Amino acid sequence: LATTLFDKIETFAGYGFNKSHSMAYAFVAYQTAFLKANYPAEFMAALLTSESGNLDKVAIYVDECQRLGIEVLPPDINVSAKNFAAEGGKINFGLSAIKNVGDKPVEEIVEERLENGPFRDIHDFCSRLASRQVNRRLIESLNKAGAFSSTGWSRAQVDAVLESALEEAQIAQRDREAG
Repeated sequence: LATTLFDKIETFAGYGFNKSHSMAYAFVAYQTAFLKANYPAEFMAALLTSESGNLDKVAIYVDECQRLGIEVLPPDINVSAKNFAAEGGKINFGLSAIKNVGDKPVEEIVEERLENGPFRDIHDFCSRLASRQVNRRLIESLNKAGAFSSTGWSRAQVDAVLESALEEAQIAQRDREAG
């Protein structure tokens, strides 16, 4: 009796386990296809956010967005948030997906922008965010990505005045701390 029962269990194990997994995968595939078909911008924004640490995959998904007719807007210190976000059928590029830009500095940038309004220029940006989190390397990375273009400053202009903007911000920071 035990041998007969074991033979039946062994036979079922050959295909039963695979059937249960295929059902679960089919269900996930259905949900994914539904979201992509009915909410394409939101789906792609979530997908881009999930892969924001992998620049190769981000590039592939941005190409897929273009194929689907979804515009991916460039990073912008006055609009972008930490993650990719769908808005009006377009996707705002997530600042944390920019190379050399971490989550903590992005949170400070977004918080400062929400509290005190958009940044006017590189000098305003540096003076409002002079800290250990927001440094030269981060600003250079944001600039290379074109995140300051909404301020009316080109990449070359930002690069040309970055040194003086940082120095002015450090002096202002020391003055604020001294009262």
